[in-house]
Amino acid sequence: MARLERRGPARREVNPRLRALLPLILVAVSAGVYLQTIGYGFVADDPRQIEVAHSRFTWSQIPHYFTEDVWSYVERDKSNYYRPVFLVWLMLNYQTFGLETAGWHATTVAMHAAATLLLFFLARKLSGDDTMAFAAAVLFAVHPIHVEGVAWVSGVTEPLFAALTLGSILCFVEARREASRARWWQAWSVALFALDMFAKETAIVVPAILAAAVWIFDKDVRSWRPRAIAAVRAVVPYAGVAAVYVTARILVLGAFAVKIGKWPAGAVWRTTPEAAWFYFTRLVWPAGMRTFYDIAPVRQIDFSNFVLPLAGCLATGALLALLWRMDRVAAFFVVVLVVPMLPVLTIRNFSPEDFVHDRYLYLPSAGLCVLAAMLIRRFEMPQLQIVCVALLTAAGAWGTVRESGPWRDRQTLAQRDLELSPGSIRAKETFAGVLVINERFVDALPLLTEAMAVHPEEDGLFEARGICYLKLGEFDRAVADLQRFTEMVPNNPHGLLLLGMAEAGLGQTTKAERDMRQSLRLRPRASSAQYQGYHATLADLLERKGDLQGALGEYEAESNEYPDDQNALDQVERLRRSLRAK
Repeated sequence: MARLERRGPARREVNPRLRALLPLILVAVSAGVYLQTIGYGFVADDPRQIEVAHSRFTWSQIPHYFTEDVWSYVERDKSNYYRPVFLVWLMLNYQTFGLETAGWHATTVAMHAAATLLLFFLARKLSGDDTMAFAAAVLFAVHPIHVEGVAWVSGVTEPLFAALTLGSILCFVEARREASRARWWQAWSVALFALDMFAKETAIVVPAILAAAVWIFDKDVRSWRPRAIAAVRAVVPYAGVAAVYVTARILVLGAFAVKIGKWPAGAVWRTTPEAAWFYFTRLVWPAGMRTFYDIAPVRQIDFSNFVLPLAGCLATGALLALLWRMDRVAAFFVVVLVVPMLPVLTIRNFSPEDFVHDRYLYLPSAGLCVLAAMLIRRFEMPQLQIVCVALLTAAGAWGTVRESGPWRDRQTLAQRDLELSPGSIRAKETFAGVLVINERFVDALPLLTEAMAVHPEEDGLFEARGICYLKLGEFDRAVADLQRFTEMVPNNPHGLLLLGMAEAGLGQTTKAERDMRQSLRLRPRASSAQYQGYHATLADLLERKGDLQGALGEYEAESNEYPDDQNALDQVERLRRSLRAK
């Protein structure tokens, strides 16, 4: 890859001492805007992904990460998430911090700082312009679109994906420029891509980005055919890694994508322009951010849901085409902006109720920030450049601090989502789930019933409402909802356990025992905290039936699986004394 031309001796414009401080400034800025998140807790998927499955995070479990999906510890059905390196990341955090959330948030912020630094080094390497690279990196550091990926522990998949991708690209560029150490840099690039690929499946776009880099920067070859051949040859090792990942993924999951969204006929192509326009507008104006958005599949085309978004996408495409022609560096970062968005625009792989998220724009925003910095750098007056970058940085920092506030705890986040997206079924279900966790069953019932009236096919709503009725002692209603849930989700162990508890409340002990024993047989892994108490619940039923020996056996099984469960140990001793007294 030939050295790029640049306007004048750009590096001389920065004082050497200040130049050495630029990376430290970027670390301080990228970490500073998220400093408040260090005191935040686990939210959204964190409790189930980390707290419930914490027994999974041991060194001996690492081989299992490559043979199971992310949710195998808490879900019986396969998910679409095969991310072994991400599980290793969770394991390392747990081994270091346990369940102390401050450490988890600190490492997530550190990964964001690493991604920021790597963008700075890459932009500087390609352009030779320290000032532009620093401006791009500082805008990236404070861009509010990153809040979901940085303030949320489980959202670290995005900074991790971005850091590994940018690192792989940077090593690839070095390999193309330094012939004497090309093999060394190439090996590092491929290794980082391998980690990237096994950390998040969307890394499959990286070979396309690298091929585009060869096509764009190989200016010594004018004919398109040799350039295309050179681009393909350059990414052969990366394609091999991707093939290994895809093979492993299919072997583990049974298919490349085991869960496909159930979209209405024709809705995918009608909705794609609105999804794409959503992402473009969020990159430029990331205000009112939330976990769930009121974007539904387009069932019937009209001006607002199809014509206007399509026109916006076409206008954005035209603008990107102009930026592509500005120079080679701009063309490359147009690729960085657009290509990582392609997998998330394959919306048929998502649920129709939940197919857009801010966090997916983490890496694309790197392309936007470099392009913005390049445009600002074209201003003739240095003072105007400084003012523009300062204003954008201040606005971004303010927005990031403000938008990250609701991520402090589950209730605050869920309540804000519902306020901003009152029509989102996911927002309603999530907020109701928080109410159930907080044992506010009476408050949760109307919200669940309203959601079920609109979406009677949502099985999770039946489970949540069944729990509310169960806890309120309305066992007949609980049985009705939980039976419906188990019909919709057959062989769900938790649903069967809850159904057995509701049946026991109605005095249907035979049915209750049958369903509880079935739930025990269906648990995917007994050591997961999500399945603690199954034996104890059955033991309580057996004791009420007068089967003390059976109850003792279940309590002993509970204490064997969970040695720290003091209640189970106490019940074992109590029943042993009772049996000896007889």
